[in-house]
Amino acid sequence: MKYRLKHVIEYGLLRSMSGLARLLPYRAALAMGWGIAALSFGLSSKLRTRAGRRLRQVFGATRDEKALRRIAWISWRNLVFNAVESLRTPSLTAEWVRRVIVCDGLQKVQDHLKTGKGLLLAIPHTGNWELAGVSIPLLGVPIAVIVRRQKNLLADEYLNRMRRYTGLEVVLADSKSFAGCVRRLREGRVIAILPDLRAKARSVRVRFLGIETDVPAGMAVFAREAGVPIMPGCALRKGWARHRWVAFDPIWPDPAADQDTDVQRMTQAVMDVLGEVIRENPEQYFWYNKRWVLGAE
Repeated sequence: MKYRLKHVIEYGLLRSMSGLARLLPYRAALAMGWGIAALSFGLSSKLRTRAGRRLRQVFGATRDEKALRRIAWISWRNLVFNAVESLRTPSLTAEWVRRVIVCDGLQKVQDHLKTGKGLLLAIPHTGNWELAGVSIPLLGVPIAVIVRRQKNLLADEYLNRMRRYTGLEVVLADSKSFAGCVRRLREGRVIAILPDLRAKARSVRVRFLGIETDVPAGMAVFAREAGVPIMPGCALRKGWARHRWVAFDPIWPDPAADQDTDVQRMTQAVMDVLGEVIRENPEQYFWYNKRWVLGAE
């Protein structure tokens, strides 16, 4: 297979940055990330403006411009920190994870798995959601994530290899993934899903962050098909180099209910929990997402 020159260059840069991020001590790598974030935030006026519009869309006049700019800056800084930490994935160990991450919700997941039933984890784009996924297998919980292919196939395969390094199972989002995910859930396994994305195919109408929007229905459809619950969870960054992972009470499907009604109920319940966390920790949210969940701007 031939690759475009642009993709080869991007892949080379990715490998180089990954090597540098792993060579440096953790906090030194984050300091490098802070410098990149500060420089790029100052130069990215278009991104800042777009994030500002999104924040105003959600918070209205309840936050002044200074507060919104601070939220936008920390969100951007955290995004760069996330990238640095992702590049360090092959260096992760269970000892490191236990030292830097407080897993408040891990026991809930483990207790549920003892029942023999699988579980859907609904994790939004907060904190380092990627680190939450790759770290959980190191703590003894097998988990799979559904990912979309990147346009750059070289970079895509490299990122997925790094995810698999910790034992994370990567499931590609395609026409075959539905049956595979239902099977995994029926076998008593855990699948993590990012629910706060703009729906392209089958969707369900919910209210999220105070605004009506369409999000993918797949999460709740999986839960009904497999007869397992959805457990909302959030990853939160504490300062620079500490993390907290929180899980909430599971939301179960009602097999006696009409499917469309039940899918809407479950999805809305999940988004209500996640929306509350985001409102309490707005700087933790990814306001720069290209697939902005609240629709056209």
